[in-house]
Amino acid sequence: MKKVISMIQKKGGSAKTTTAVHLAAALSGLFPNLKIAVADADPQQSASIWIRRSHGAIGVSVHQVGADGEGRNMRDEIDAINADVVIIDTPPSLESITLRAALRSNLMLVPTSPSIVDLSATKEAVKTCKEVIELNPDKKYLLIPSRVQHNTASGRELRGILEAWGPASEGTIS
Repeated sequence: MKKVISMIQKKGGSAKTTTAVHLAAALSGLFPNLKIAVADADPQQSASIWIRRSHGAIGVSVHQVGADGEGRNMRDEIDAINADVVIIDTPPSLESITLRAALRSNLMLVPTSPSIVDLSATKEAVKTCKEVIELNPDKKYLLIPSRVQHNTASGRELRGILEAWGPASEGTIS
């Protein structure tokens, strides 16, 4: 059965695309027998550019989804992708396309940096994740500290803030 992971975050520049592409590459390397794909729902198509420039070196396919800007066909688009794991890179918003991606996901990842603006956006993303989980308790979410500078007060405090809001990854993206 296909597993779907989505990046959920209201704010741009929070490391959604970076997380999606690197997670896909890592899964492909760790599990070479699995088919890994990235579903690029961001109109900027940054994930598509990164993956296509690798010329197949990372072993990940990329597919444009949500071209209508609302994700009305998201279910069919994700179902049509021939992969064991699909990672959805979403646009910088909590609009309908991101909500539809969350509804299709088994796991929602919420990357966030320690800035006050990012933390404010993360609160909204967590609220969205919890609403989706209310509809289906089998779904999970994980907060991912990103763009962290450990020599700053905000960098040192981020993990504690995130853990108060929900499950936070053990790893940190510096």
